[in-house]
Amino acid sequence: MDFKRLLQWMYYLQIAFFVSGIYLLFVYILTSNTKRIQVMIGVLCFNLIAIKLMKDRNKI
Repeated sequence: MDFKRLLQWMYYLQIAFFVSGIYLLFVYILTSNTKRIQVMIGVLCFNLIAIKLMKDRNKI
């Protein structure tokens, strides 16, 4: 497996984590778990920035 292919799979994995994080955030909102909602929003923002940087730097 070449490096470009590995980066592409890492990009897809980050997107999968982002999508599952949105689902988990939705569950936290429904259960009114305010402490975890704040943490999850921070994690999702960080993950979104990481996805954007990976896409821009590596031209995926």
